[in-house]
Amino acid sequence: MYSTASPQALLPHDMNRIEQVFAEILLERGLSRDCVMAEAIARRIFSCYQRGIRESGALKYMIGLDLRSAAQTDAGTPVYGSQEVSMQEIAREPDSQIGPDDLDMLQRTFDRVCIWCSIPRYGKRADRLARHITGQFRRGVSDERVLFENAMWLEQQADPRRYRADN
Repeated sequence: MYSTASPQALLPHDMNRIEQVFAEILLERGLSRDCVMAEAIARRIFSCYQRGIRESGALKYMIGLDLRSAAQTDAGTPVYGSQEVSMQEIAREPDSQIGPDDLDMLQRTFDRVCIWCSIPRYGKRADRLARHITGQFRRGVSDERVLFENAMWLEQQADPRRYRADN
């Protein structure tokens, strides 16, 4: 996986990978390239890719989450009966503000753990994970790799019976 500590220009192989994921998502959803939904998907793929999400499966997972979120907004009711956890909201809770670069790093870490552990981005489990990552950062753990390892350890120690499938 590529290092994403600072924004980088997209190289031809990056564009090829993005194009491949984009084409696969459009094919799976039966969408044409010139529809509004395809444009939204392309923007989201670029956004996720620039945030450090490089694997095609992870990109597709993130796009799937966003499409459910868009459906949720349009319908006015939550897809799974709960609101998606937002690192921005959790990071703003105490008086100390977290800068945009650090917030991006925390979001990347949260996204990676959710993907690796198949954690839905809503409910108690995701909220606990986001609060843990943010708490670790506030206690001085600022290395993305260490935050990821700590969060993975937390998930490995969690009692699987503690969370129902819809939490």
